[in-house]
Amino acid sequence: MESISRIIDHFLVNVKINTITTIHSGLINSTFKIETDQGEFIVQKINQKVFPNTSALLHNKERVIHYLKGIGFPTISYIANKEGLTYTYDGDEVWQLSVYIPSRIKEKISSPIIAEKLGTYLANFHKVLLDFPIDELEFTIPDFHNTIKRFDDFQESIKHANQQRLEQAKESIVFLKNNFNFIKEIATKIDLGEIPLRVVHNDTKIGNMLFDENDDIICIIDFDTIMPGSILHDVGDALRSGSNTSSENERDLTKVKFDTEIYESFMKGYRSEAISFMITEELENINLSLPLLLFEQACRFLEDYLNNDSYYNTDYENQNLVRVKTQIKLFDQVISYLKL
Repeated sequence: MESISRIIDHFLVNVKINTITTIHSGLINSTFKIETDQGEFIVQKINQKVFPNTSALLHNKERVIHYLKGIGFPTISYIANKEGLTYTYDGDEVWQLSVYIPSRIKEKISSPIIAEKLGTYLANFHKVLLDFPIDELEFTIPDFHNTIKRFDDFQESIKHANQQRLEQAKESIVFLKNNFNFIKEIATKIDLGEIPLRVVHNDTKIGNMLFDENDDIICIIDFDTIMPGSILHDVGDALRSGSNTSSENERDLTKVKFDTEIYESFMKGYRSEAISFMITEELENINLSLPLLLFEQACRFLEDYLNNDSYYNTDYENQNLVRVKTQIKLFDQVISYLKL
């Protein structure tokens, strides 16, 4: 942990570090909790393989957090280094230090009450950023939620996949091809701007919400993907894992079920706040948020499977194909329940 001590010295003067604890909840960045004689902090190394445009990431994050602080909306506090920057370099690595927020983290939406709170909070987050000058934000990852491109990338991967994987994924390939036209219309509306670009978080799983002892949300964290996008992506992303009674890695598909009560409670909370700013196209298509994200993620998992698991981490053979099947199972159940 000598390197961590060196990083902390970039931000804090004459600091004594008591403990360093690795935080394993994030999948992308390297994150540590630091207890010092000057307080508790979170230190994080940005994954430049996933985020090659680090300058855009830092710009977006700093601008949005500064804006939220200016209007009094609770958010993260980053510490400036000795040059006055909210990040520092250690060789080629980019690090940030933020104030630790005492809180609880949930990995699942455990009840309809929590689901409604999450929906309400997310709508408020979107609402307070309505007046943010969106043109000042950059696209940190181009085509991040371009569903049509994700589908095209998946189809391209078929051309280069080995025969064994193609055979194992045959049913999933057919399913995605058969259901593309259902998703294409809403994806096209987003691409054409018929559904407007807004400032969105792009990683709204419940694990990125900090809760207090009363199960109220303190704030959302992990602003690495904050950029222009559609609120439908944020809504669908929050529900993709949140409304699954199991997980995306569940091999036994009988355990993968769409939790309609969680879904309805979340949407009740979201609509109650978002009704004040959603345009007609957003309101009429809000129920397509979840199937849109499930389809997109299924394309991404299947593309990676056909590319021999080159992007997502896997713990066992065919795990990406398992992930594809859980997304498809939920997609079918959501479409049936919503009568779409």
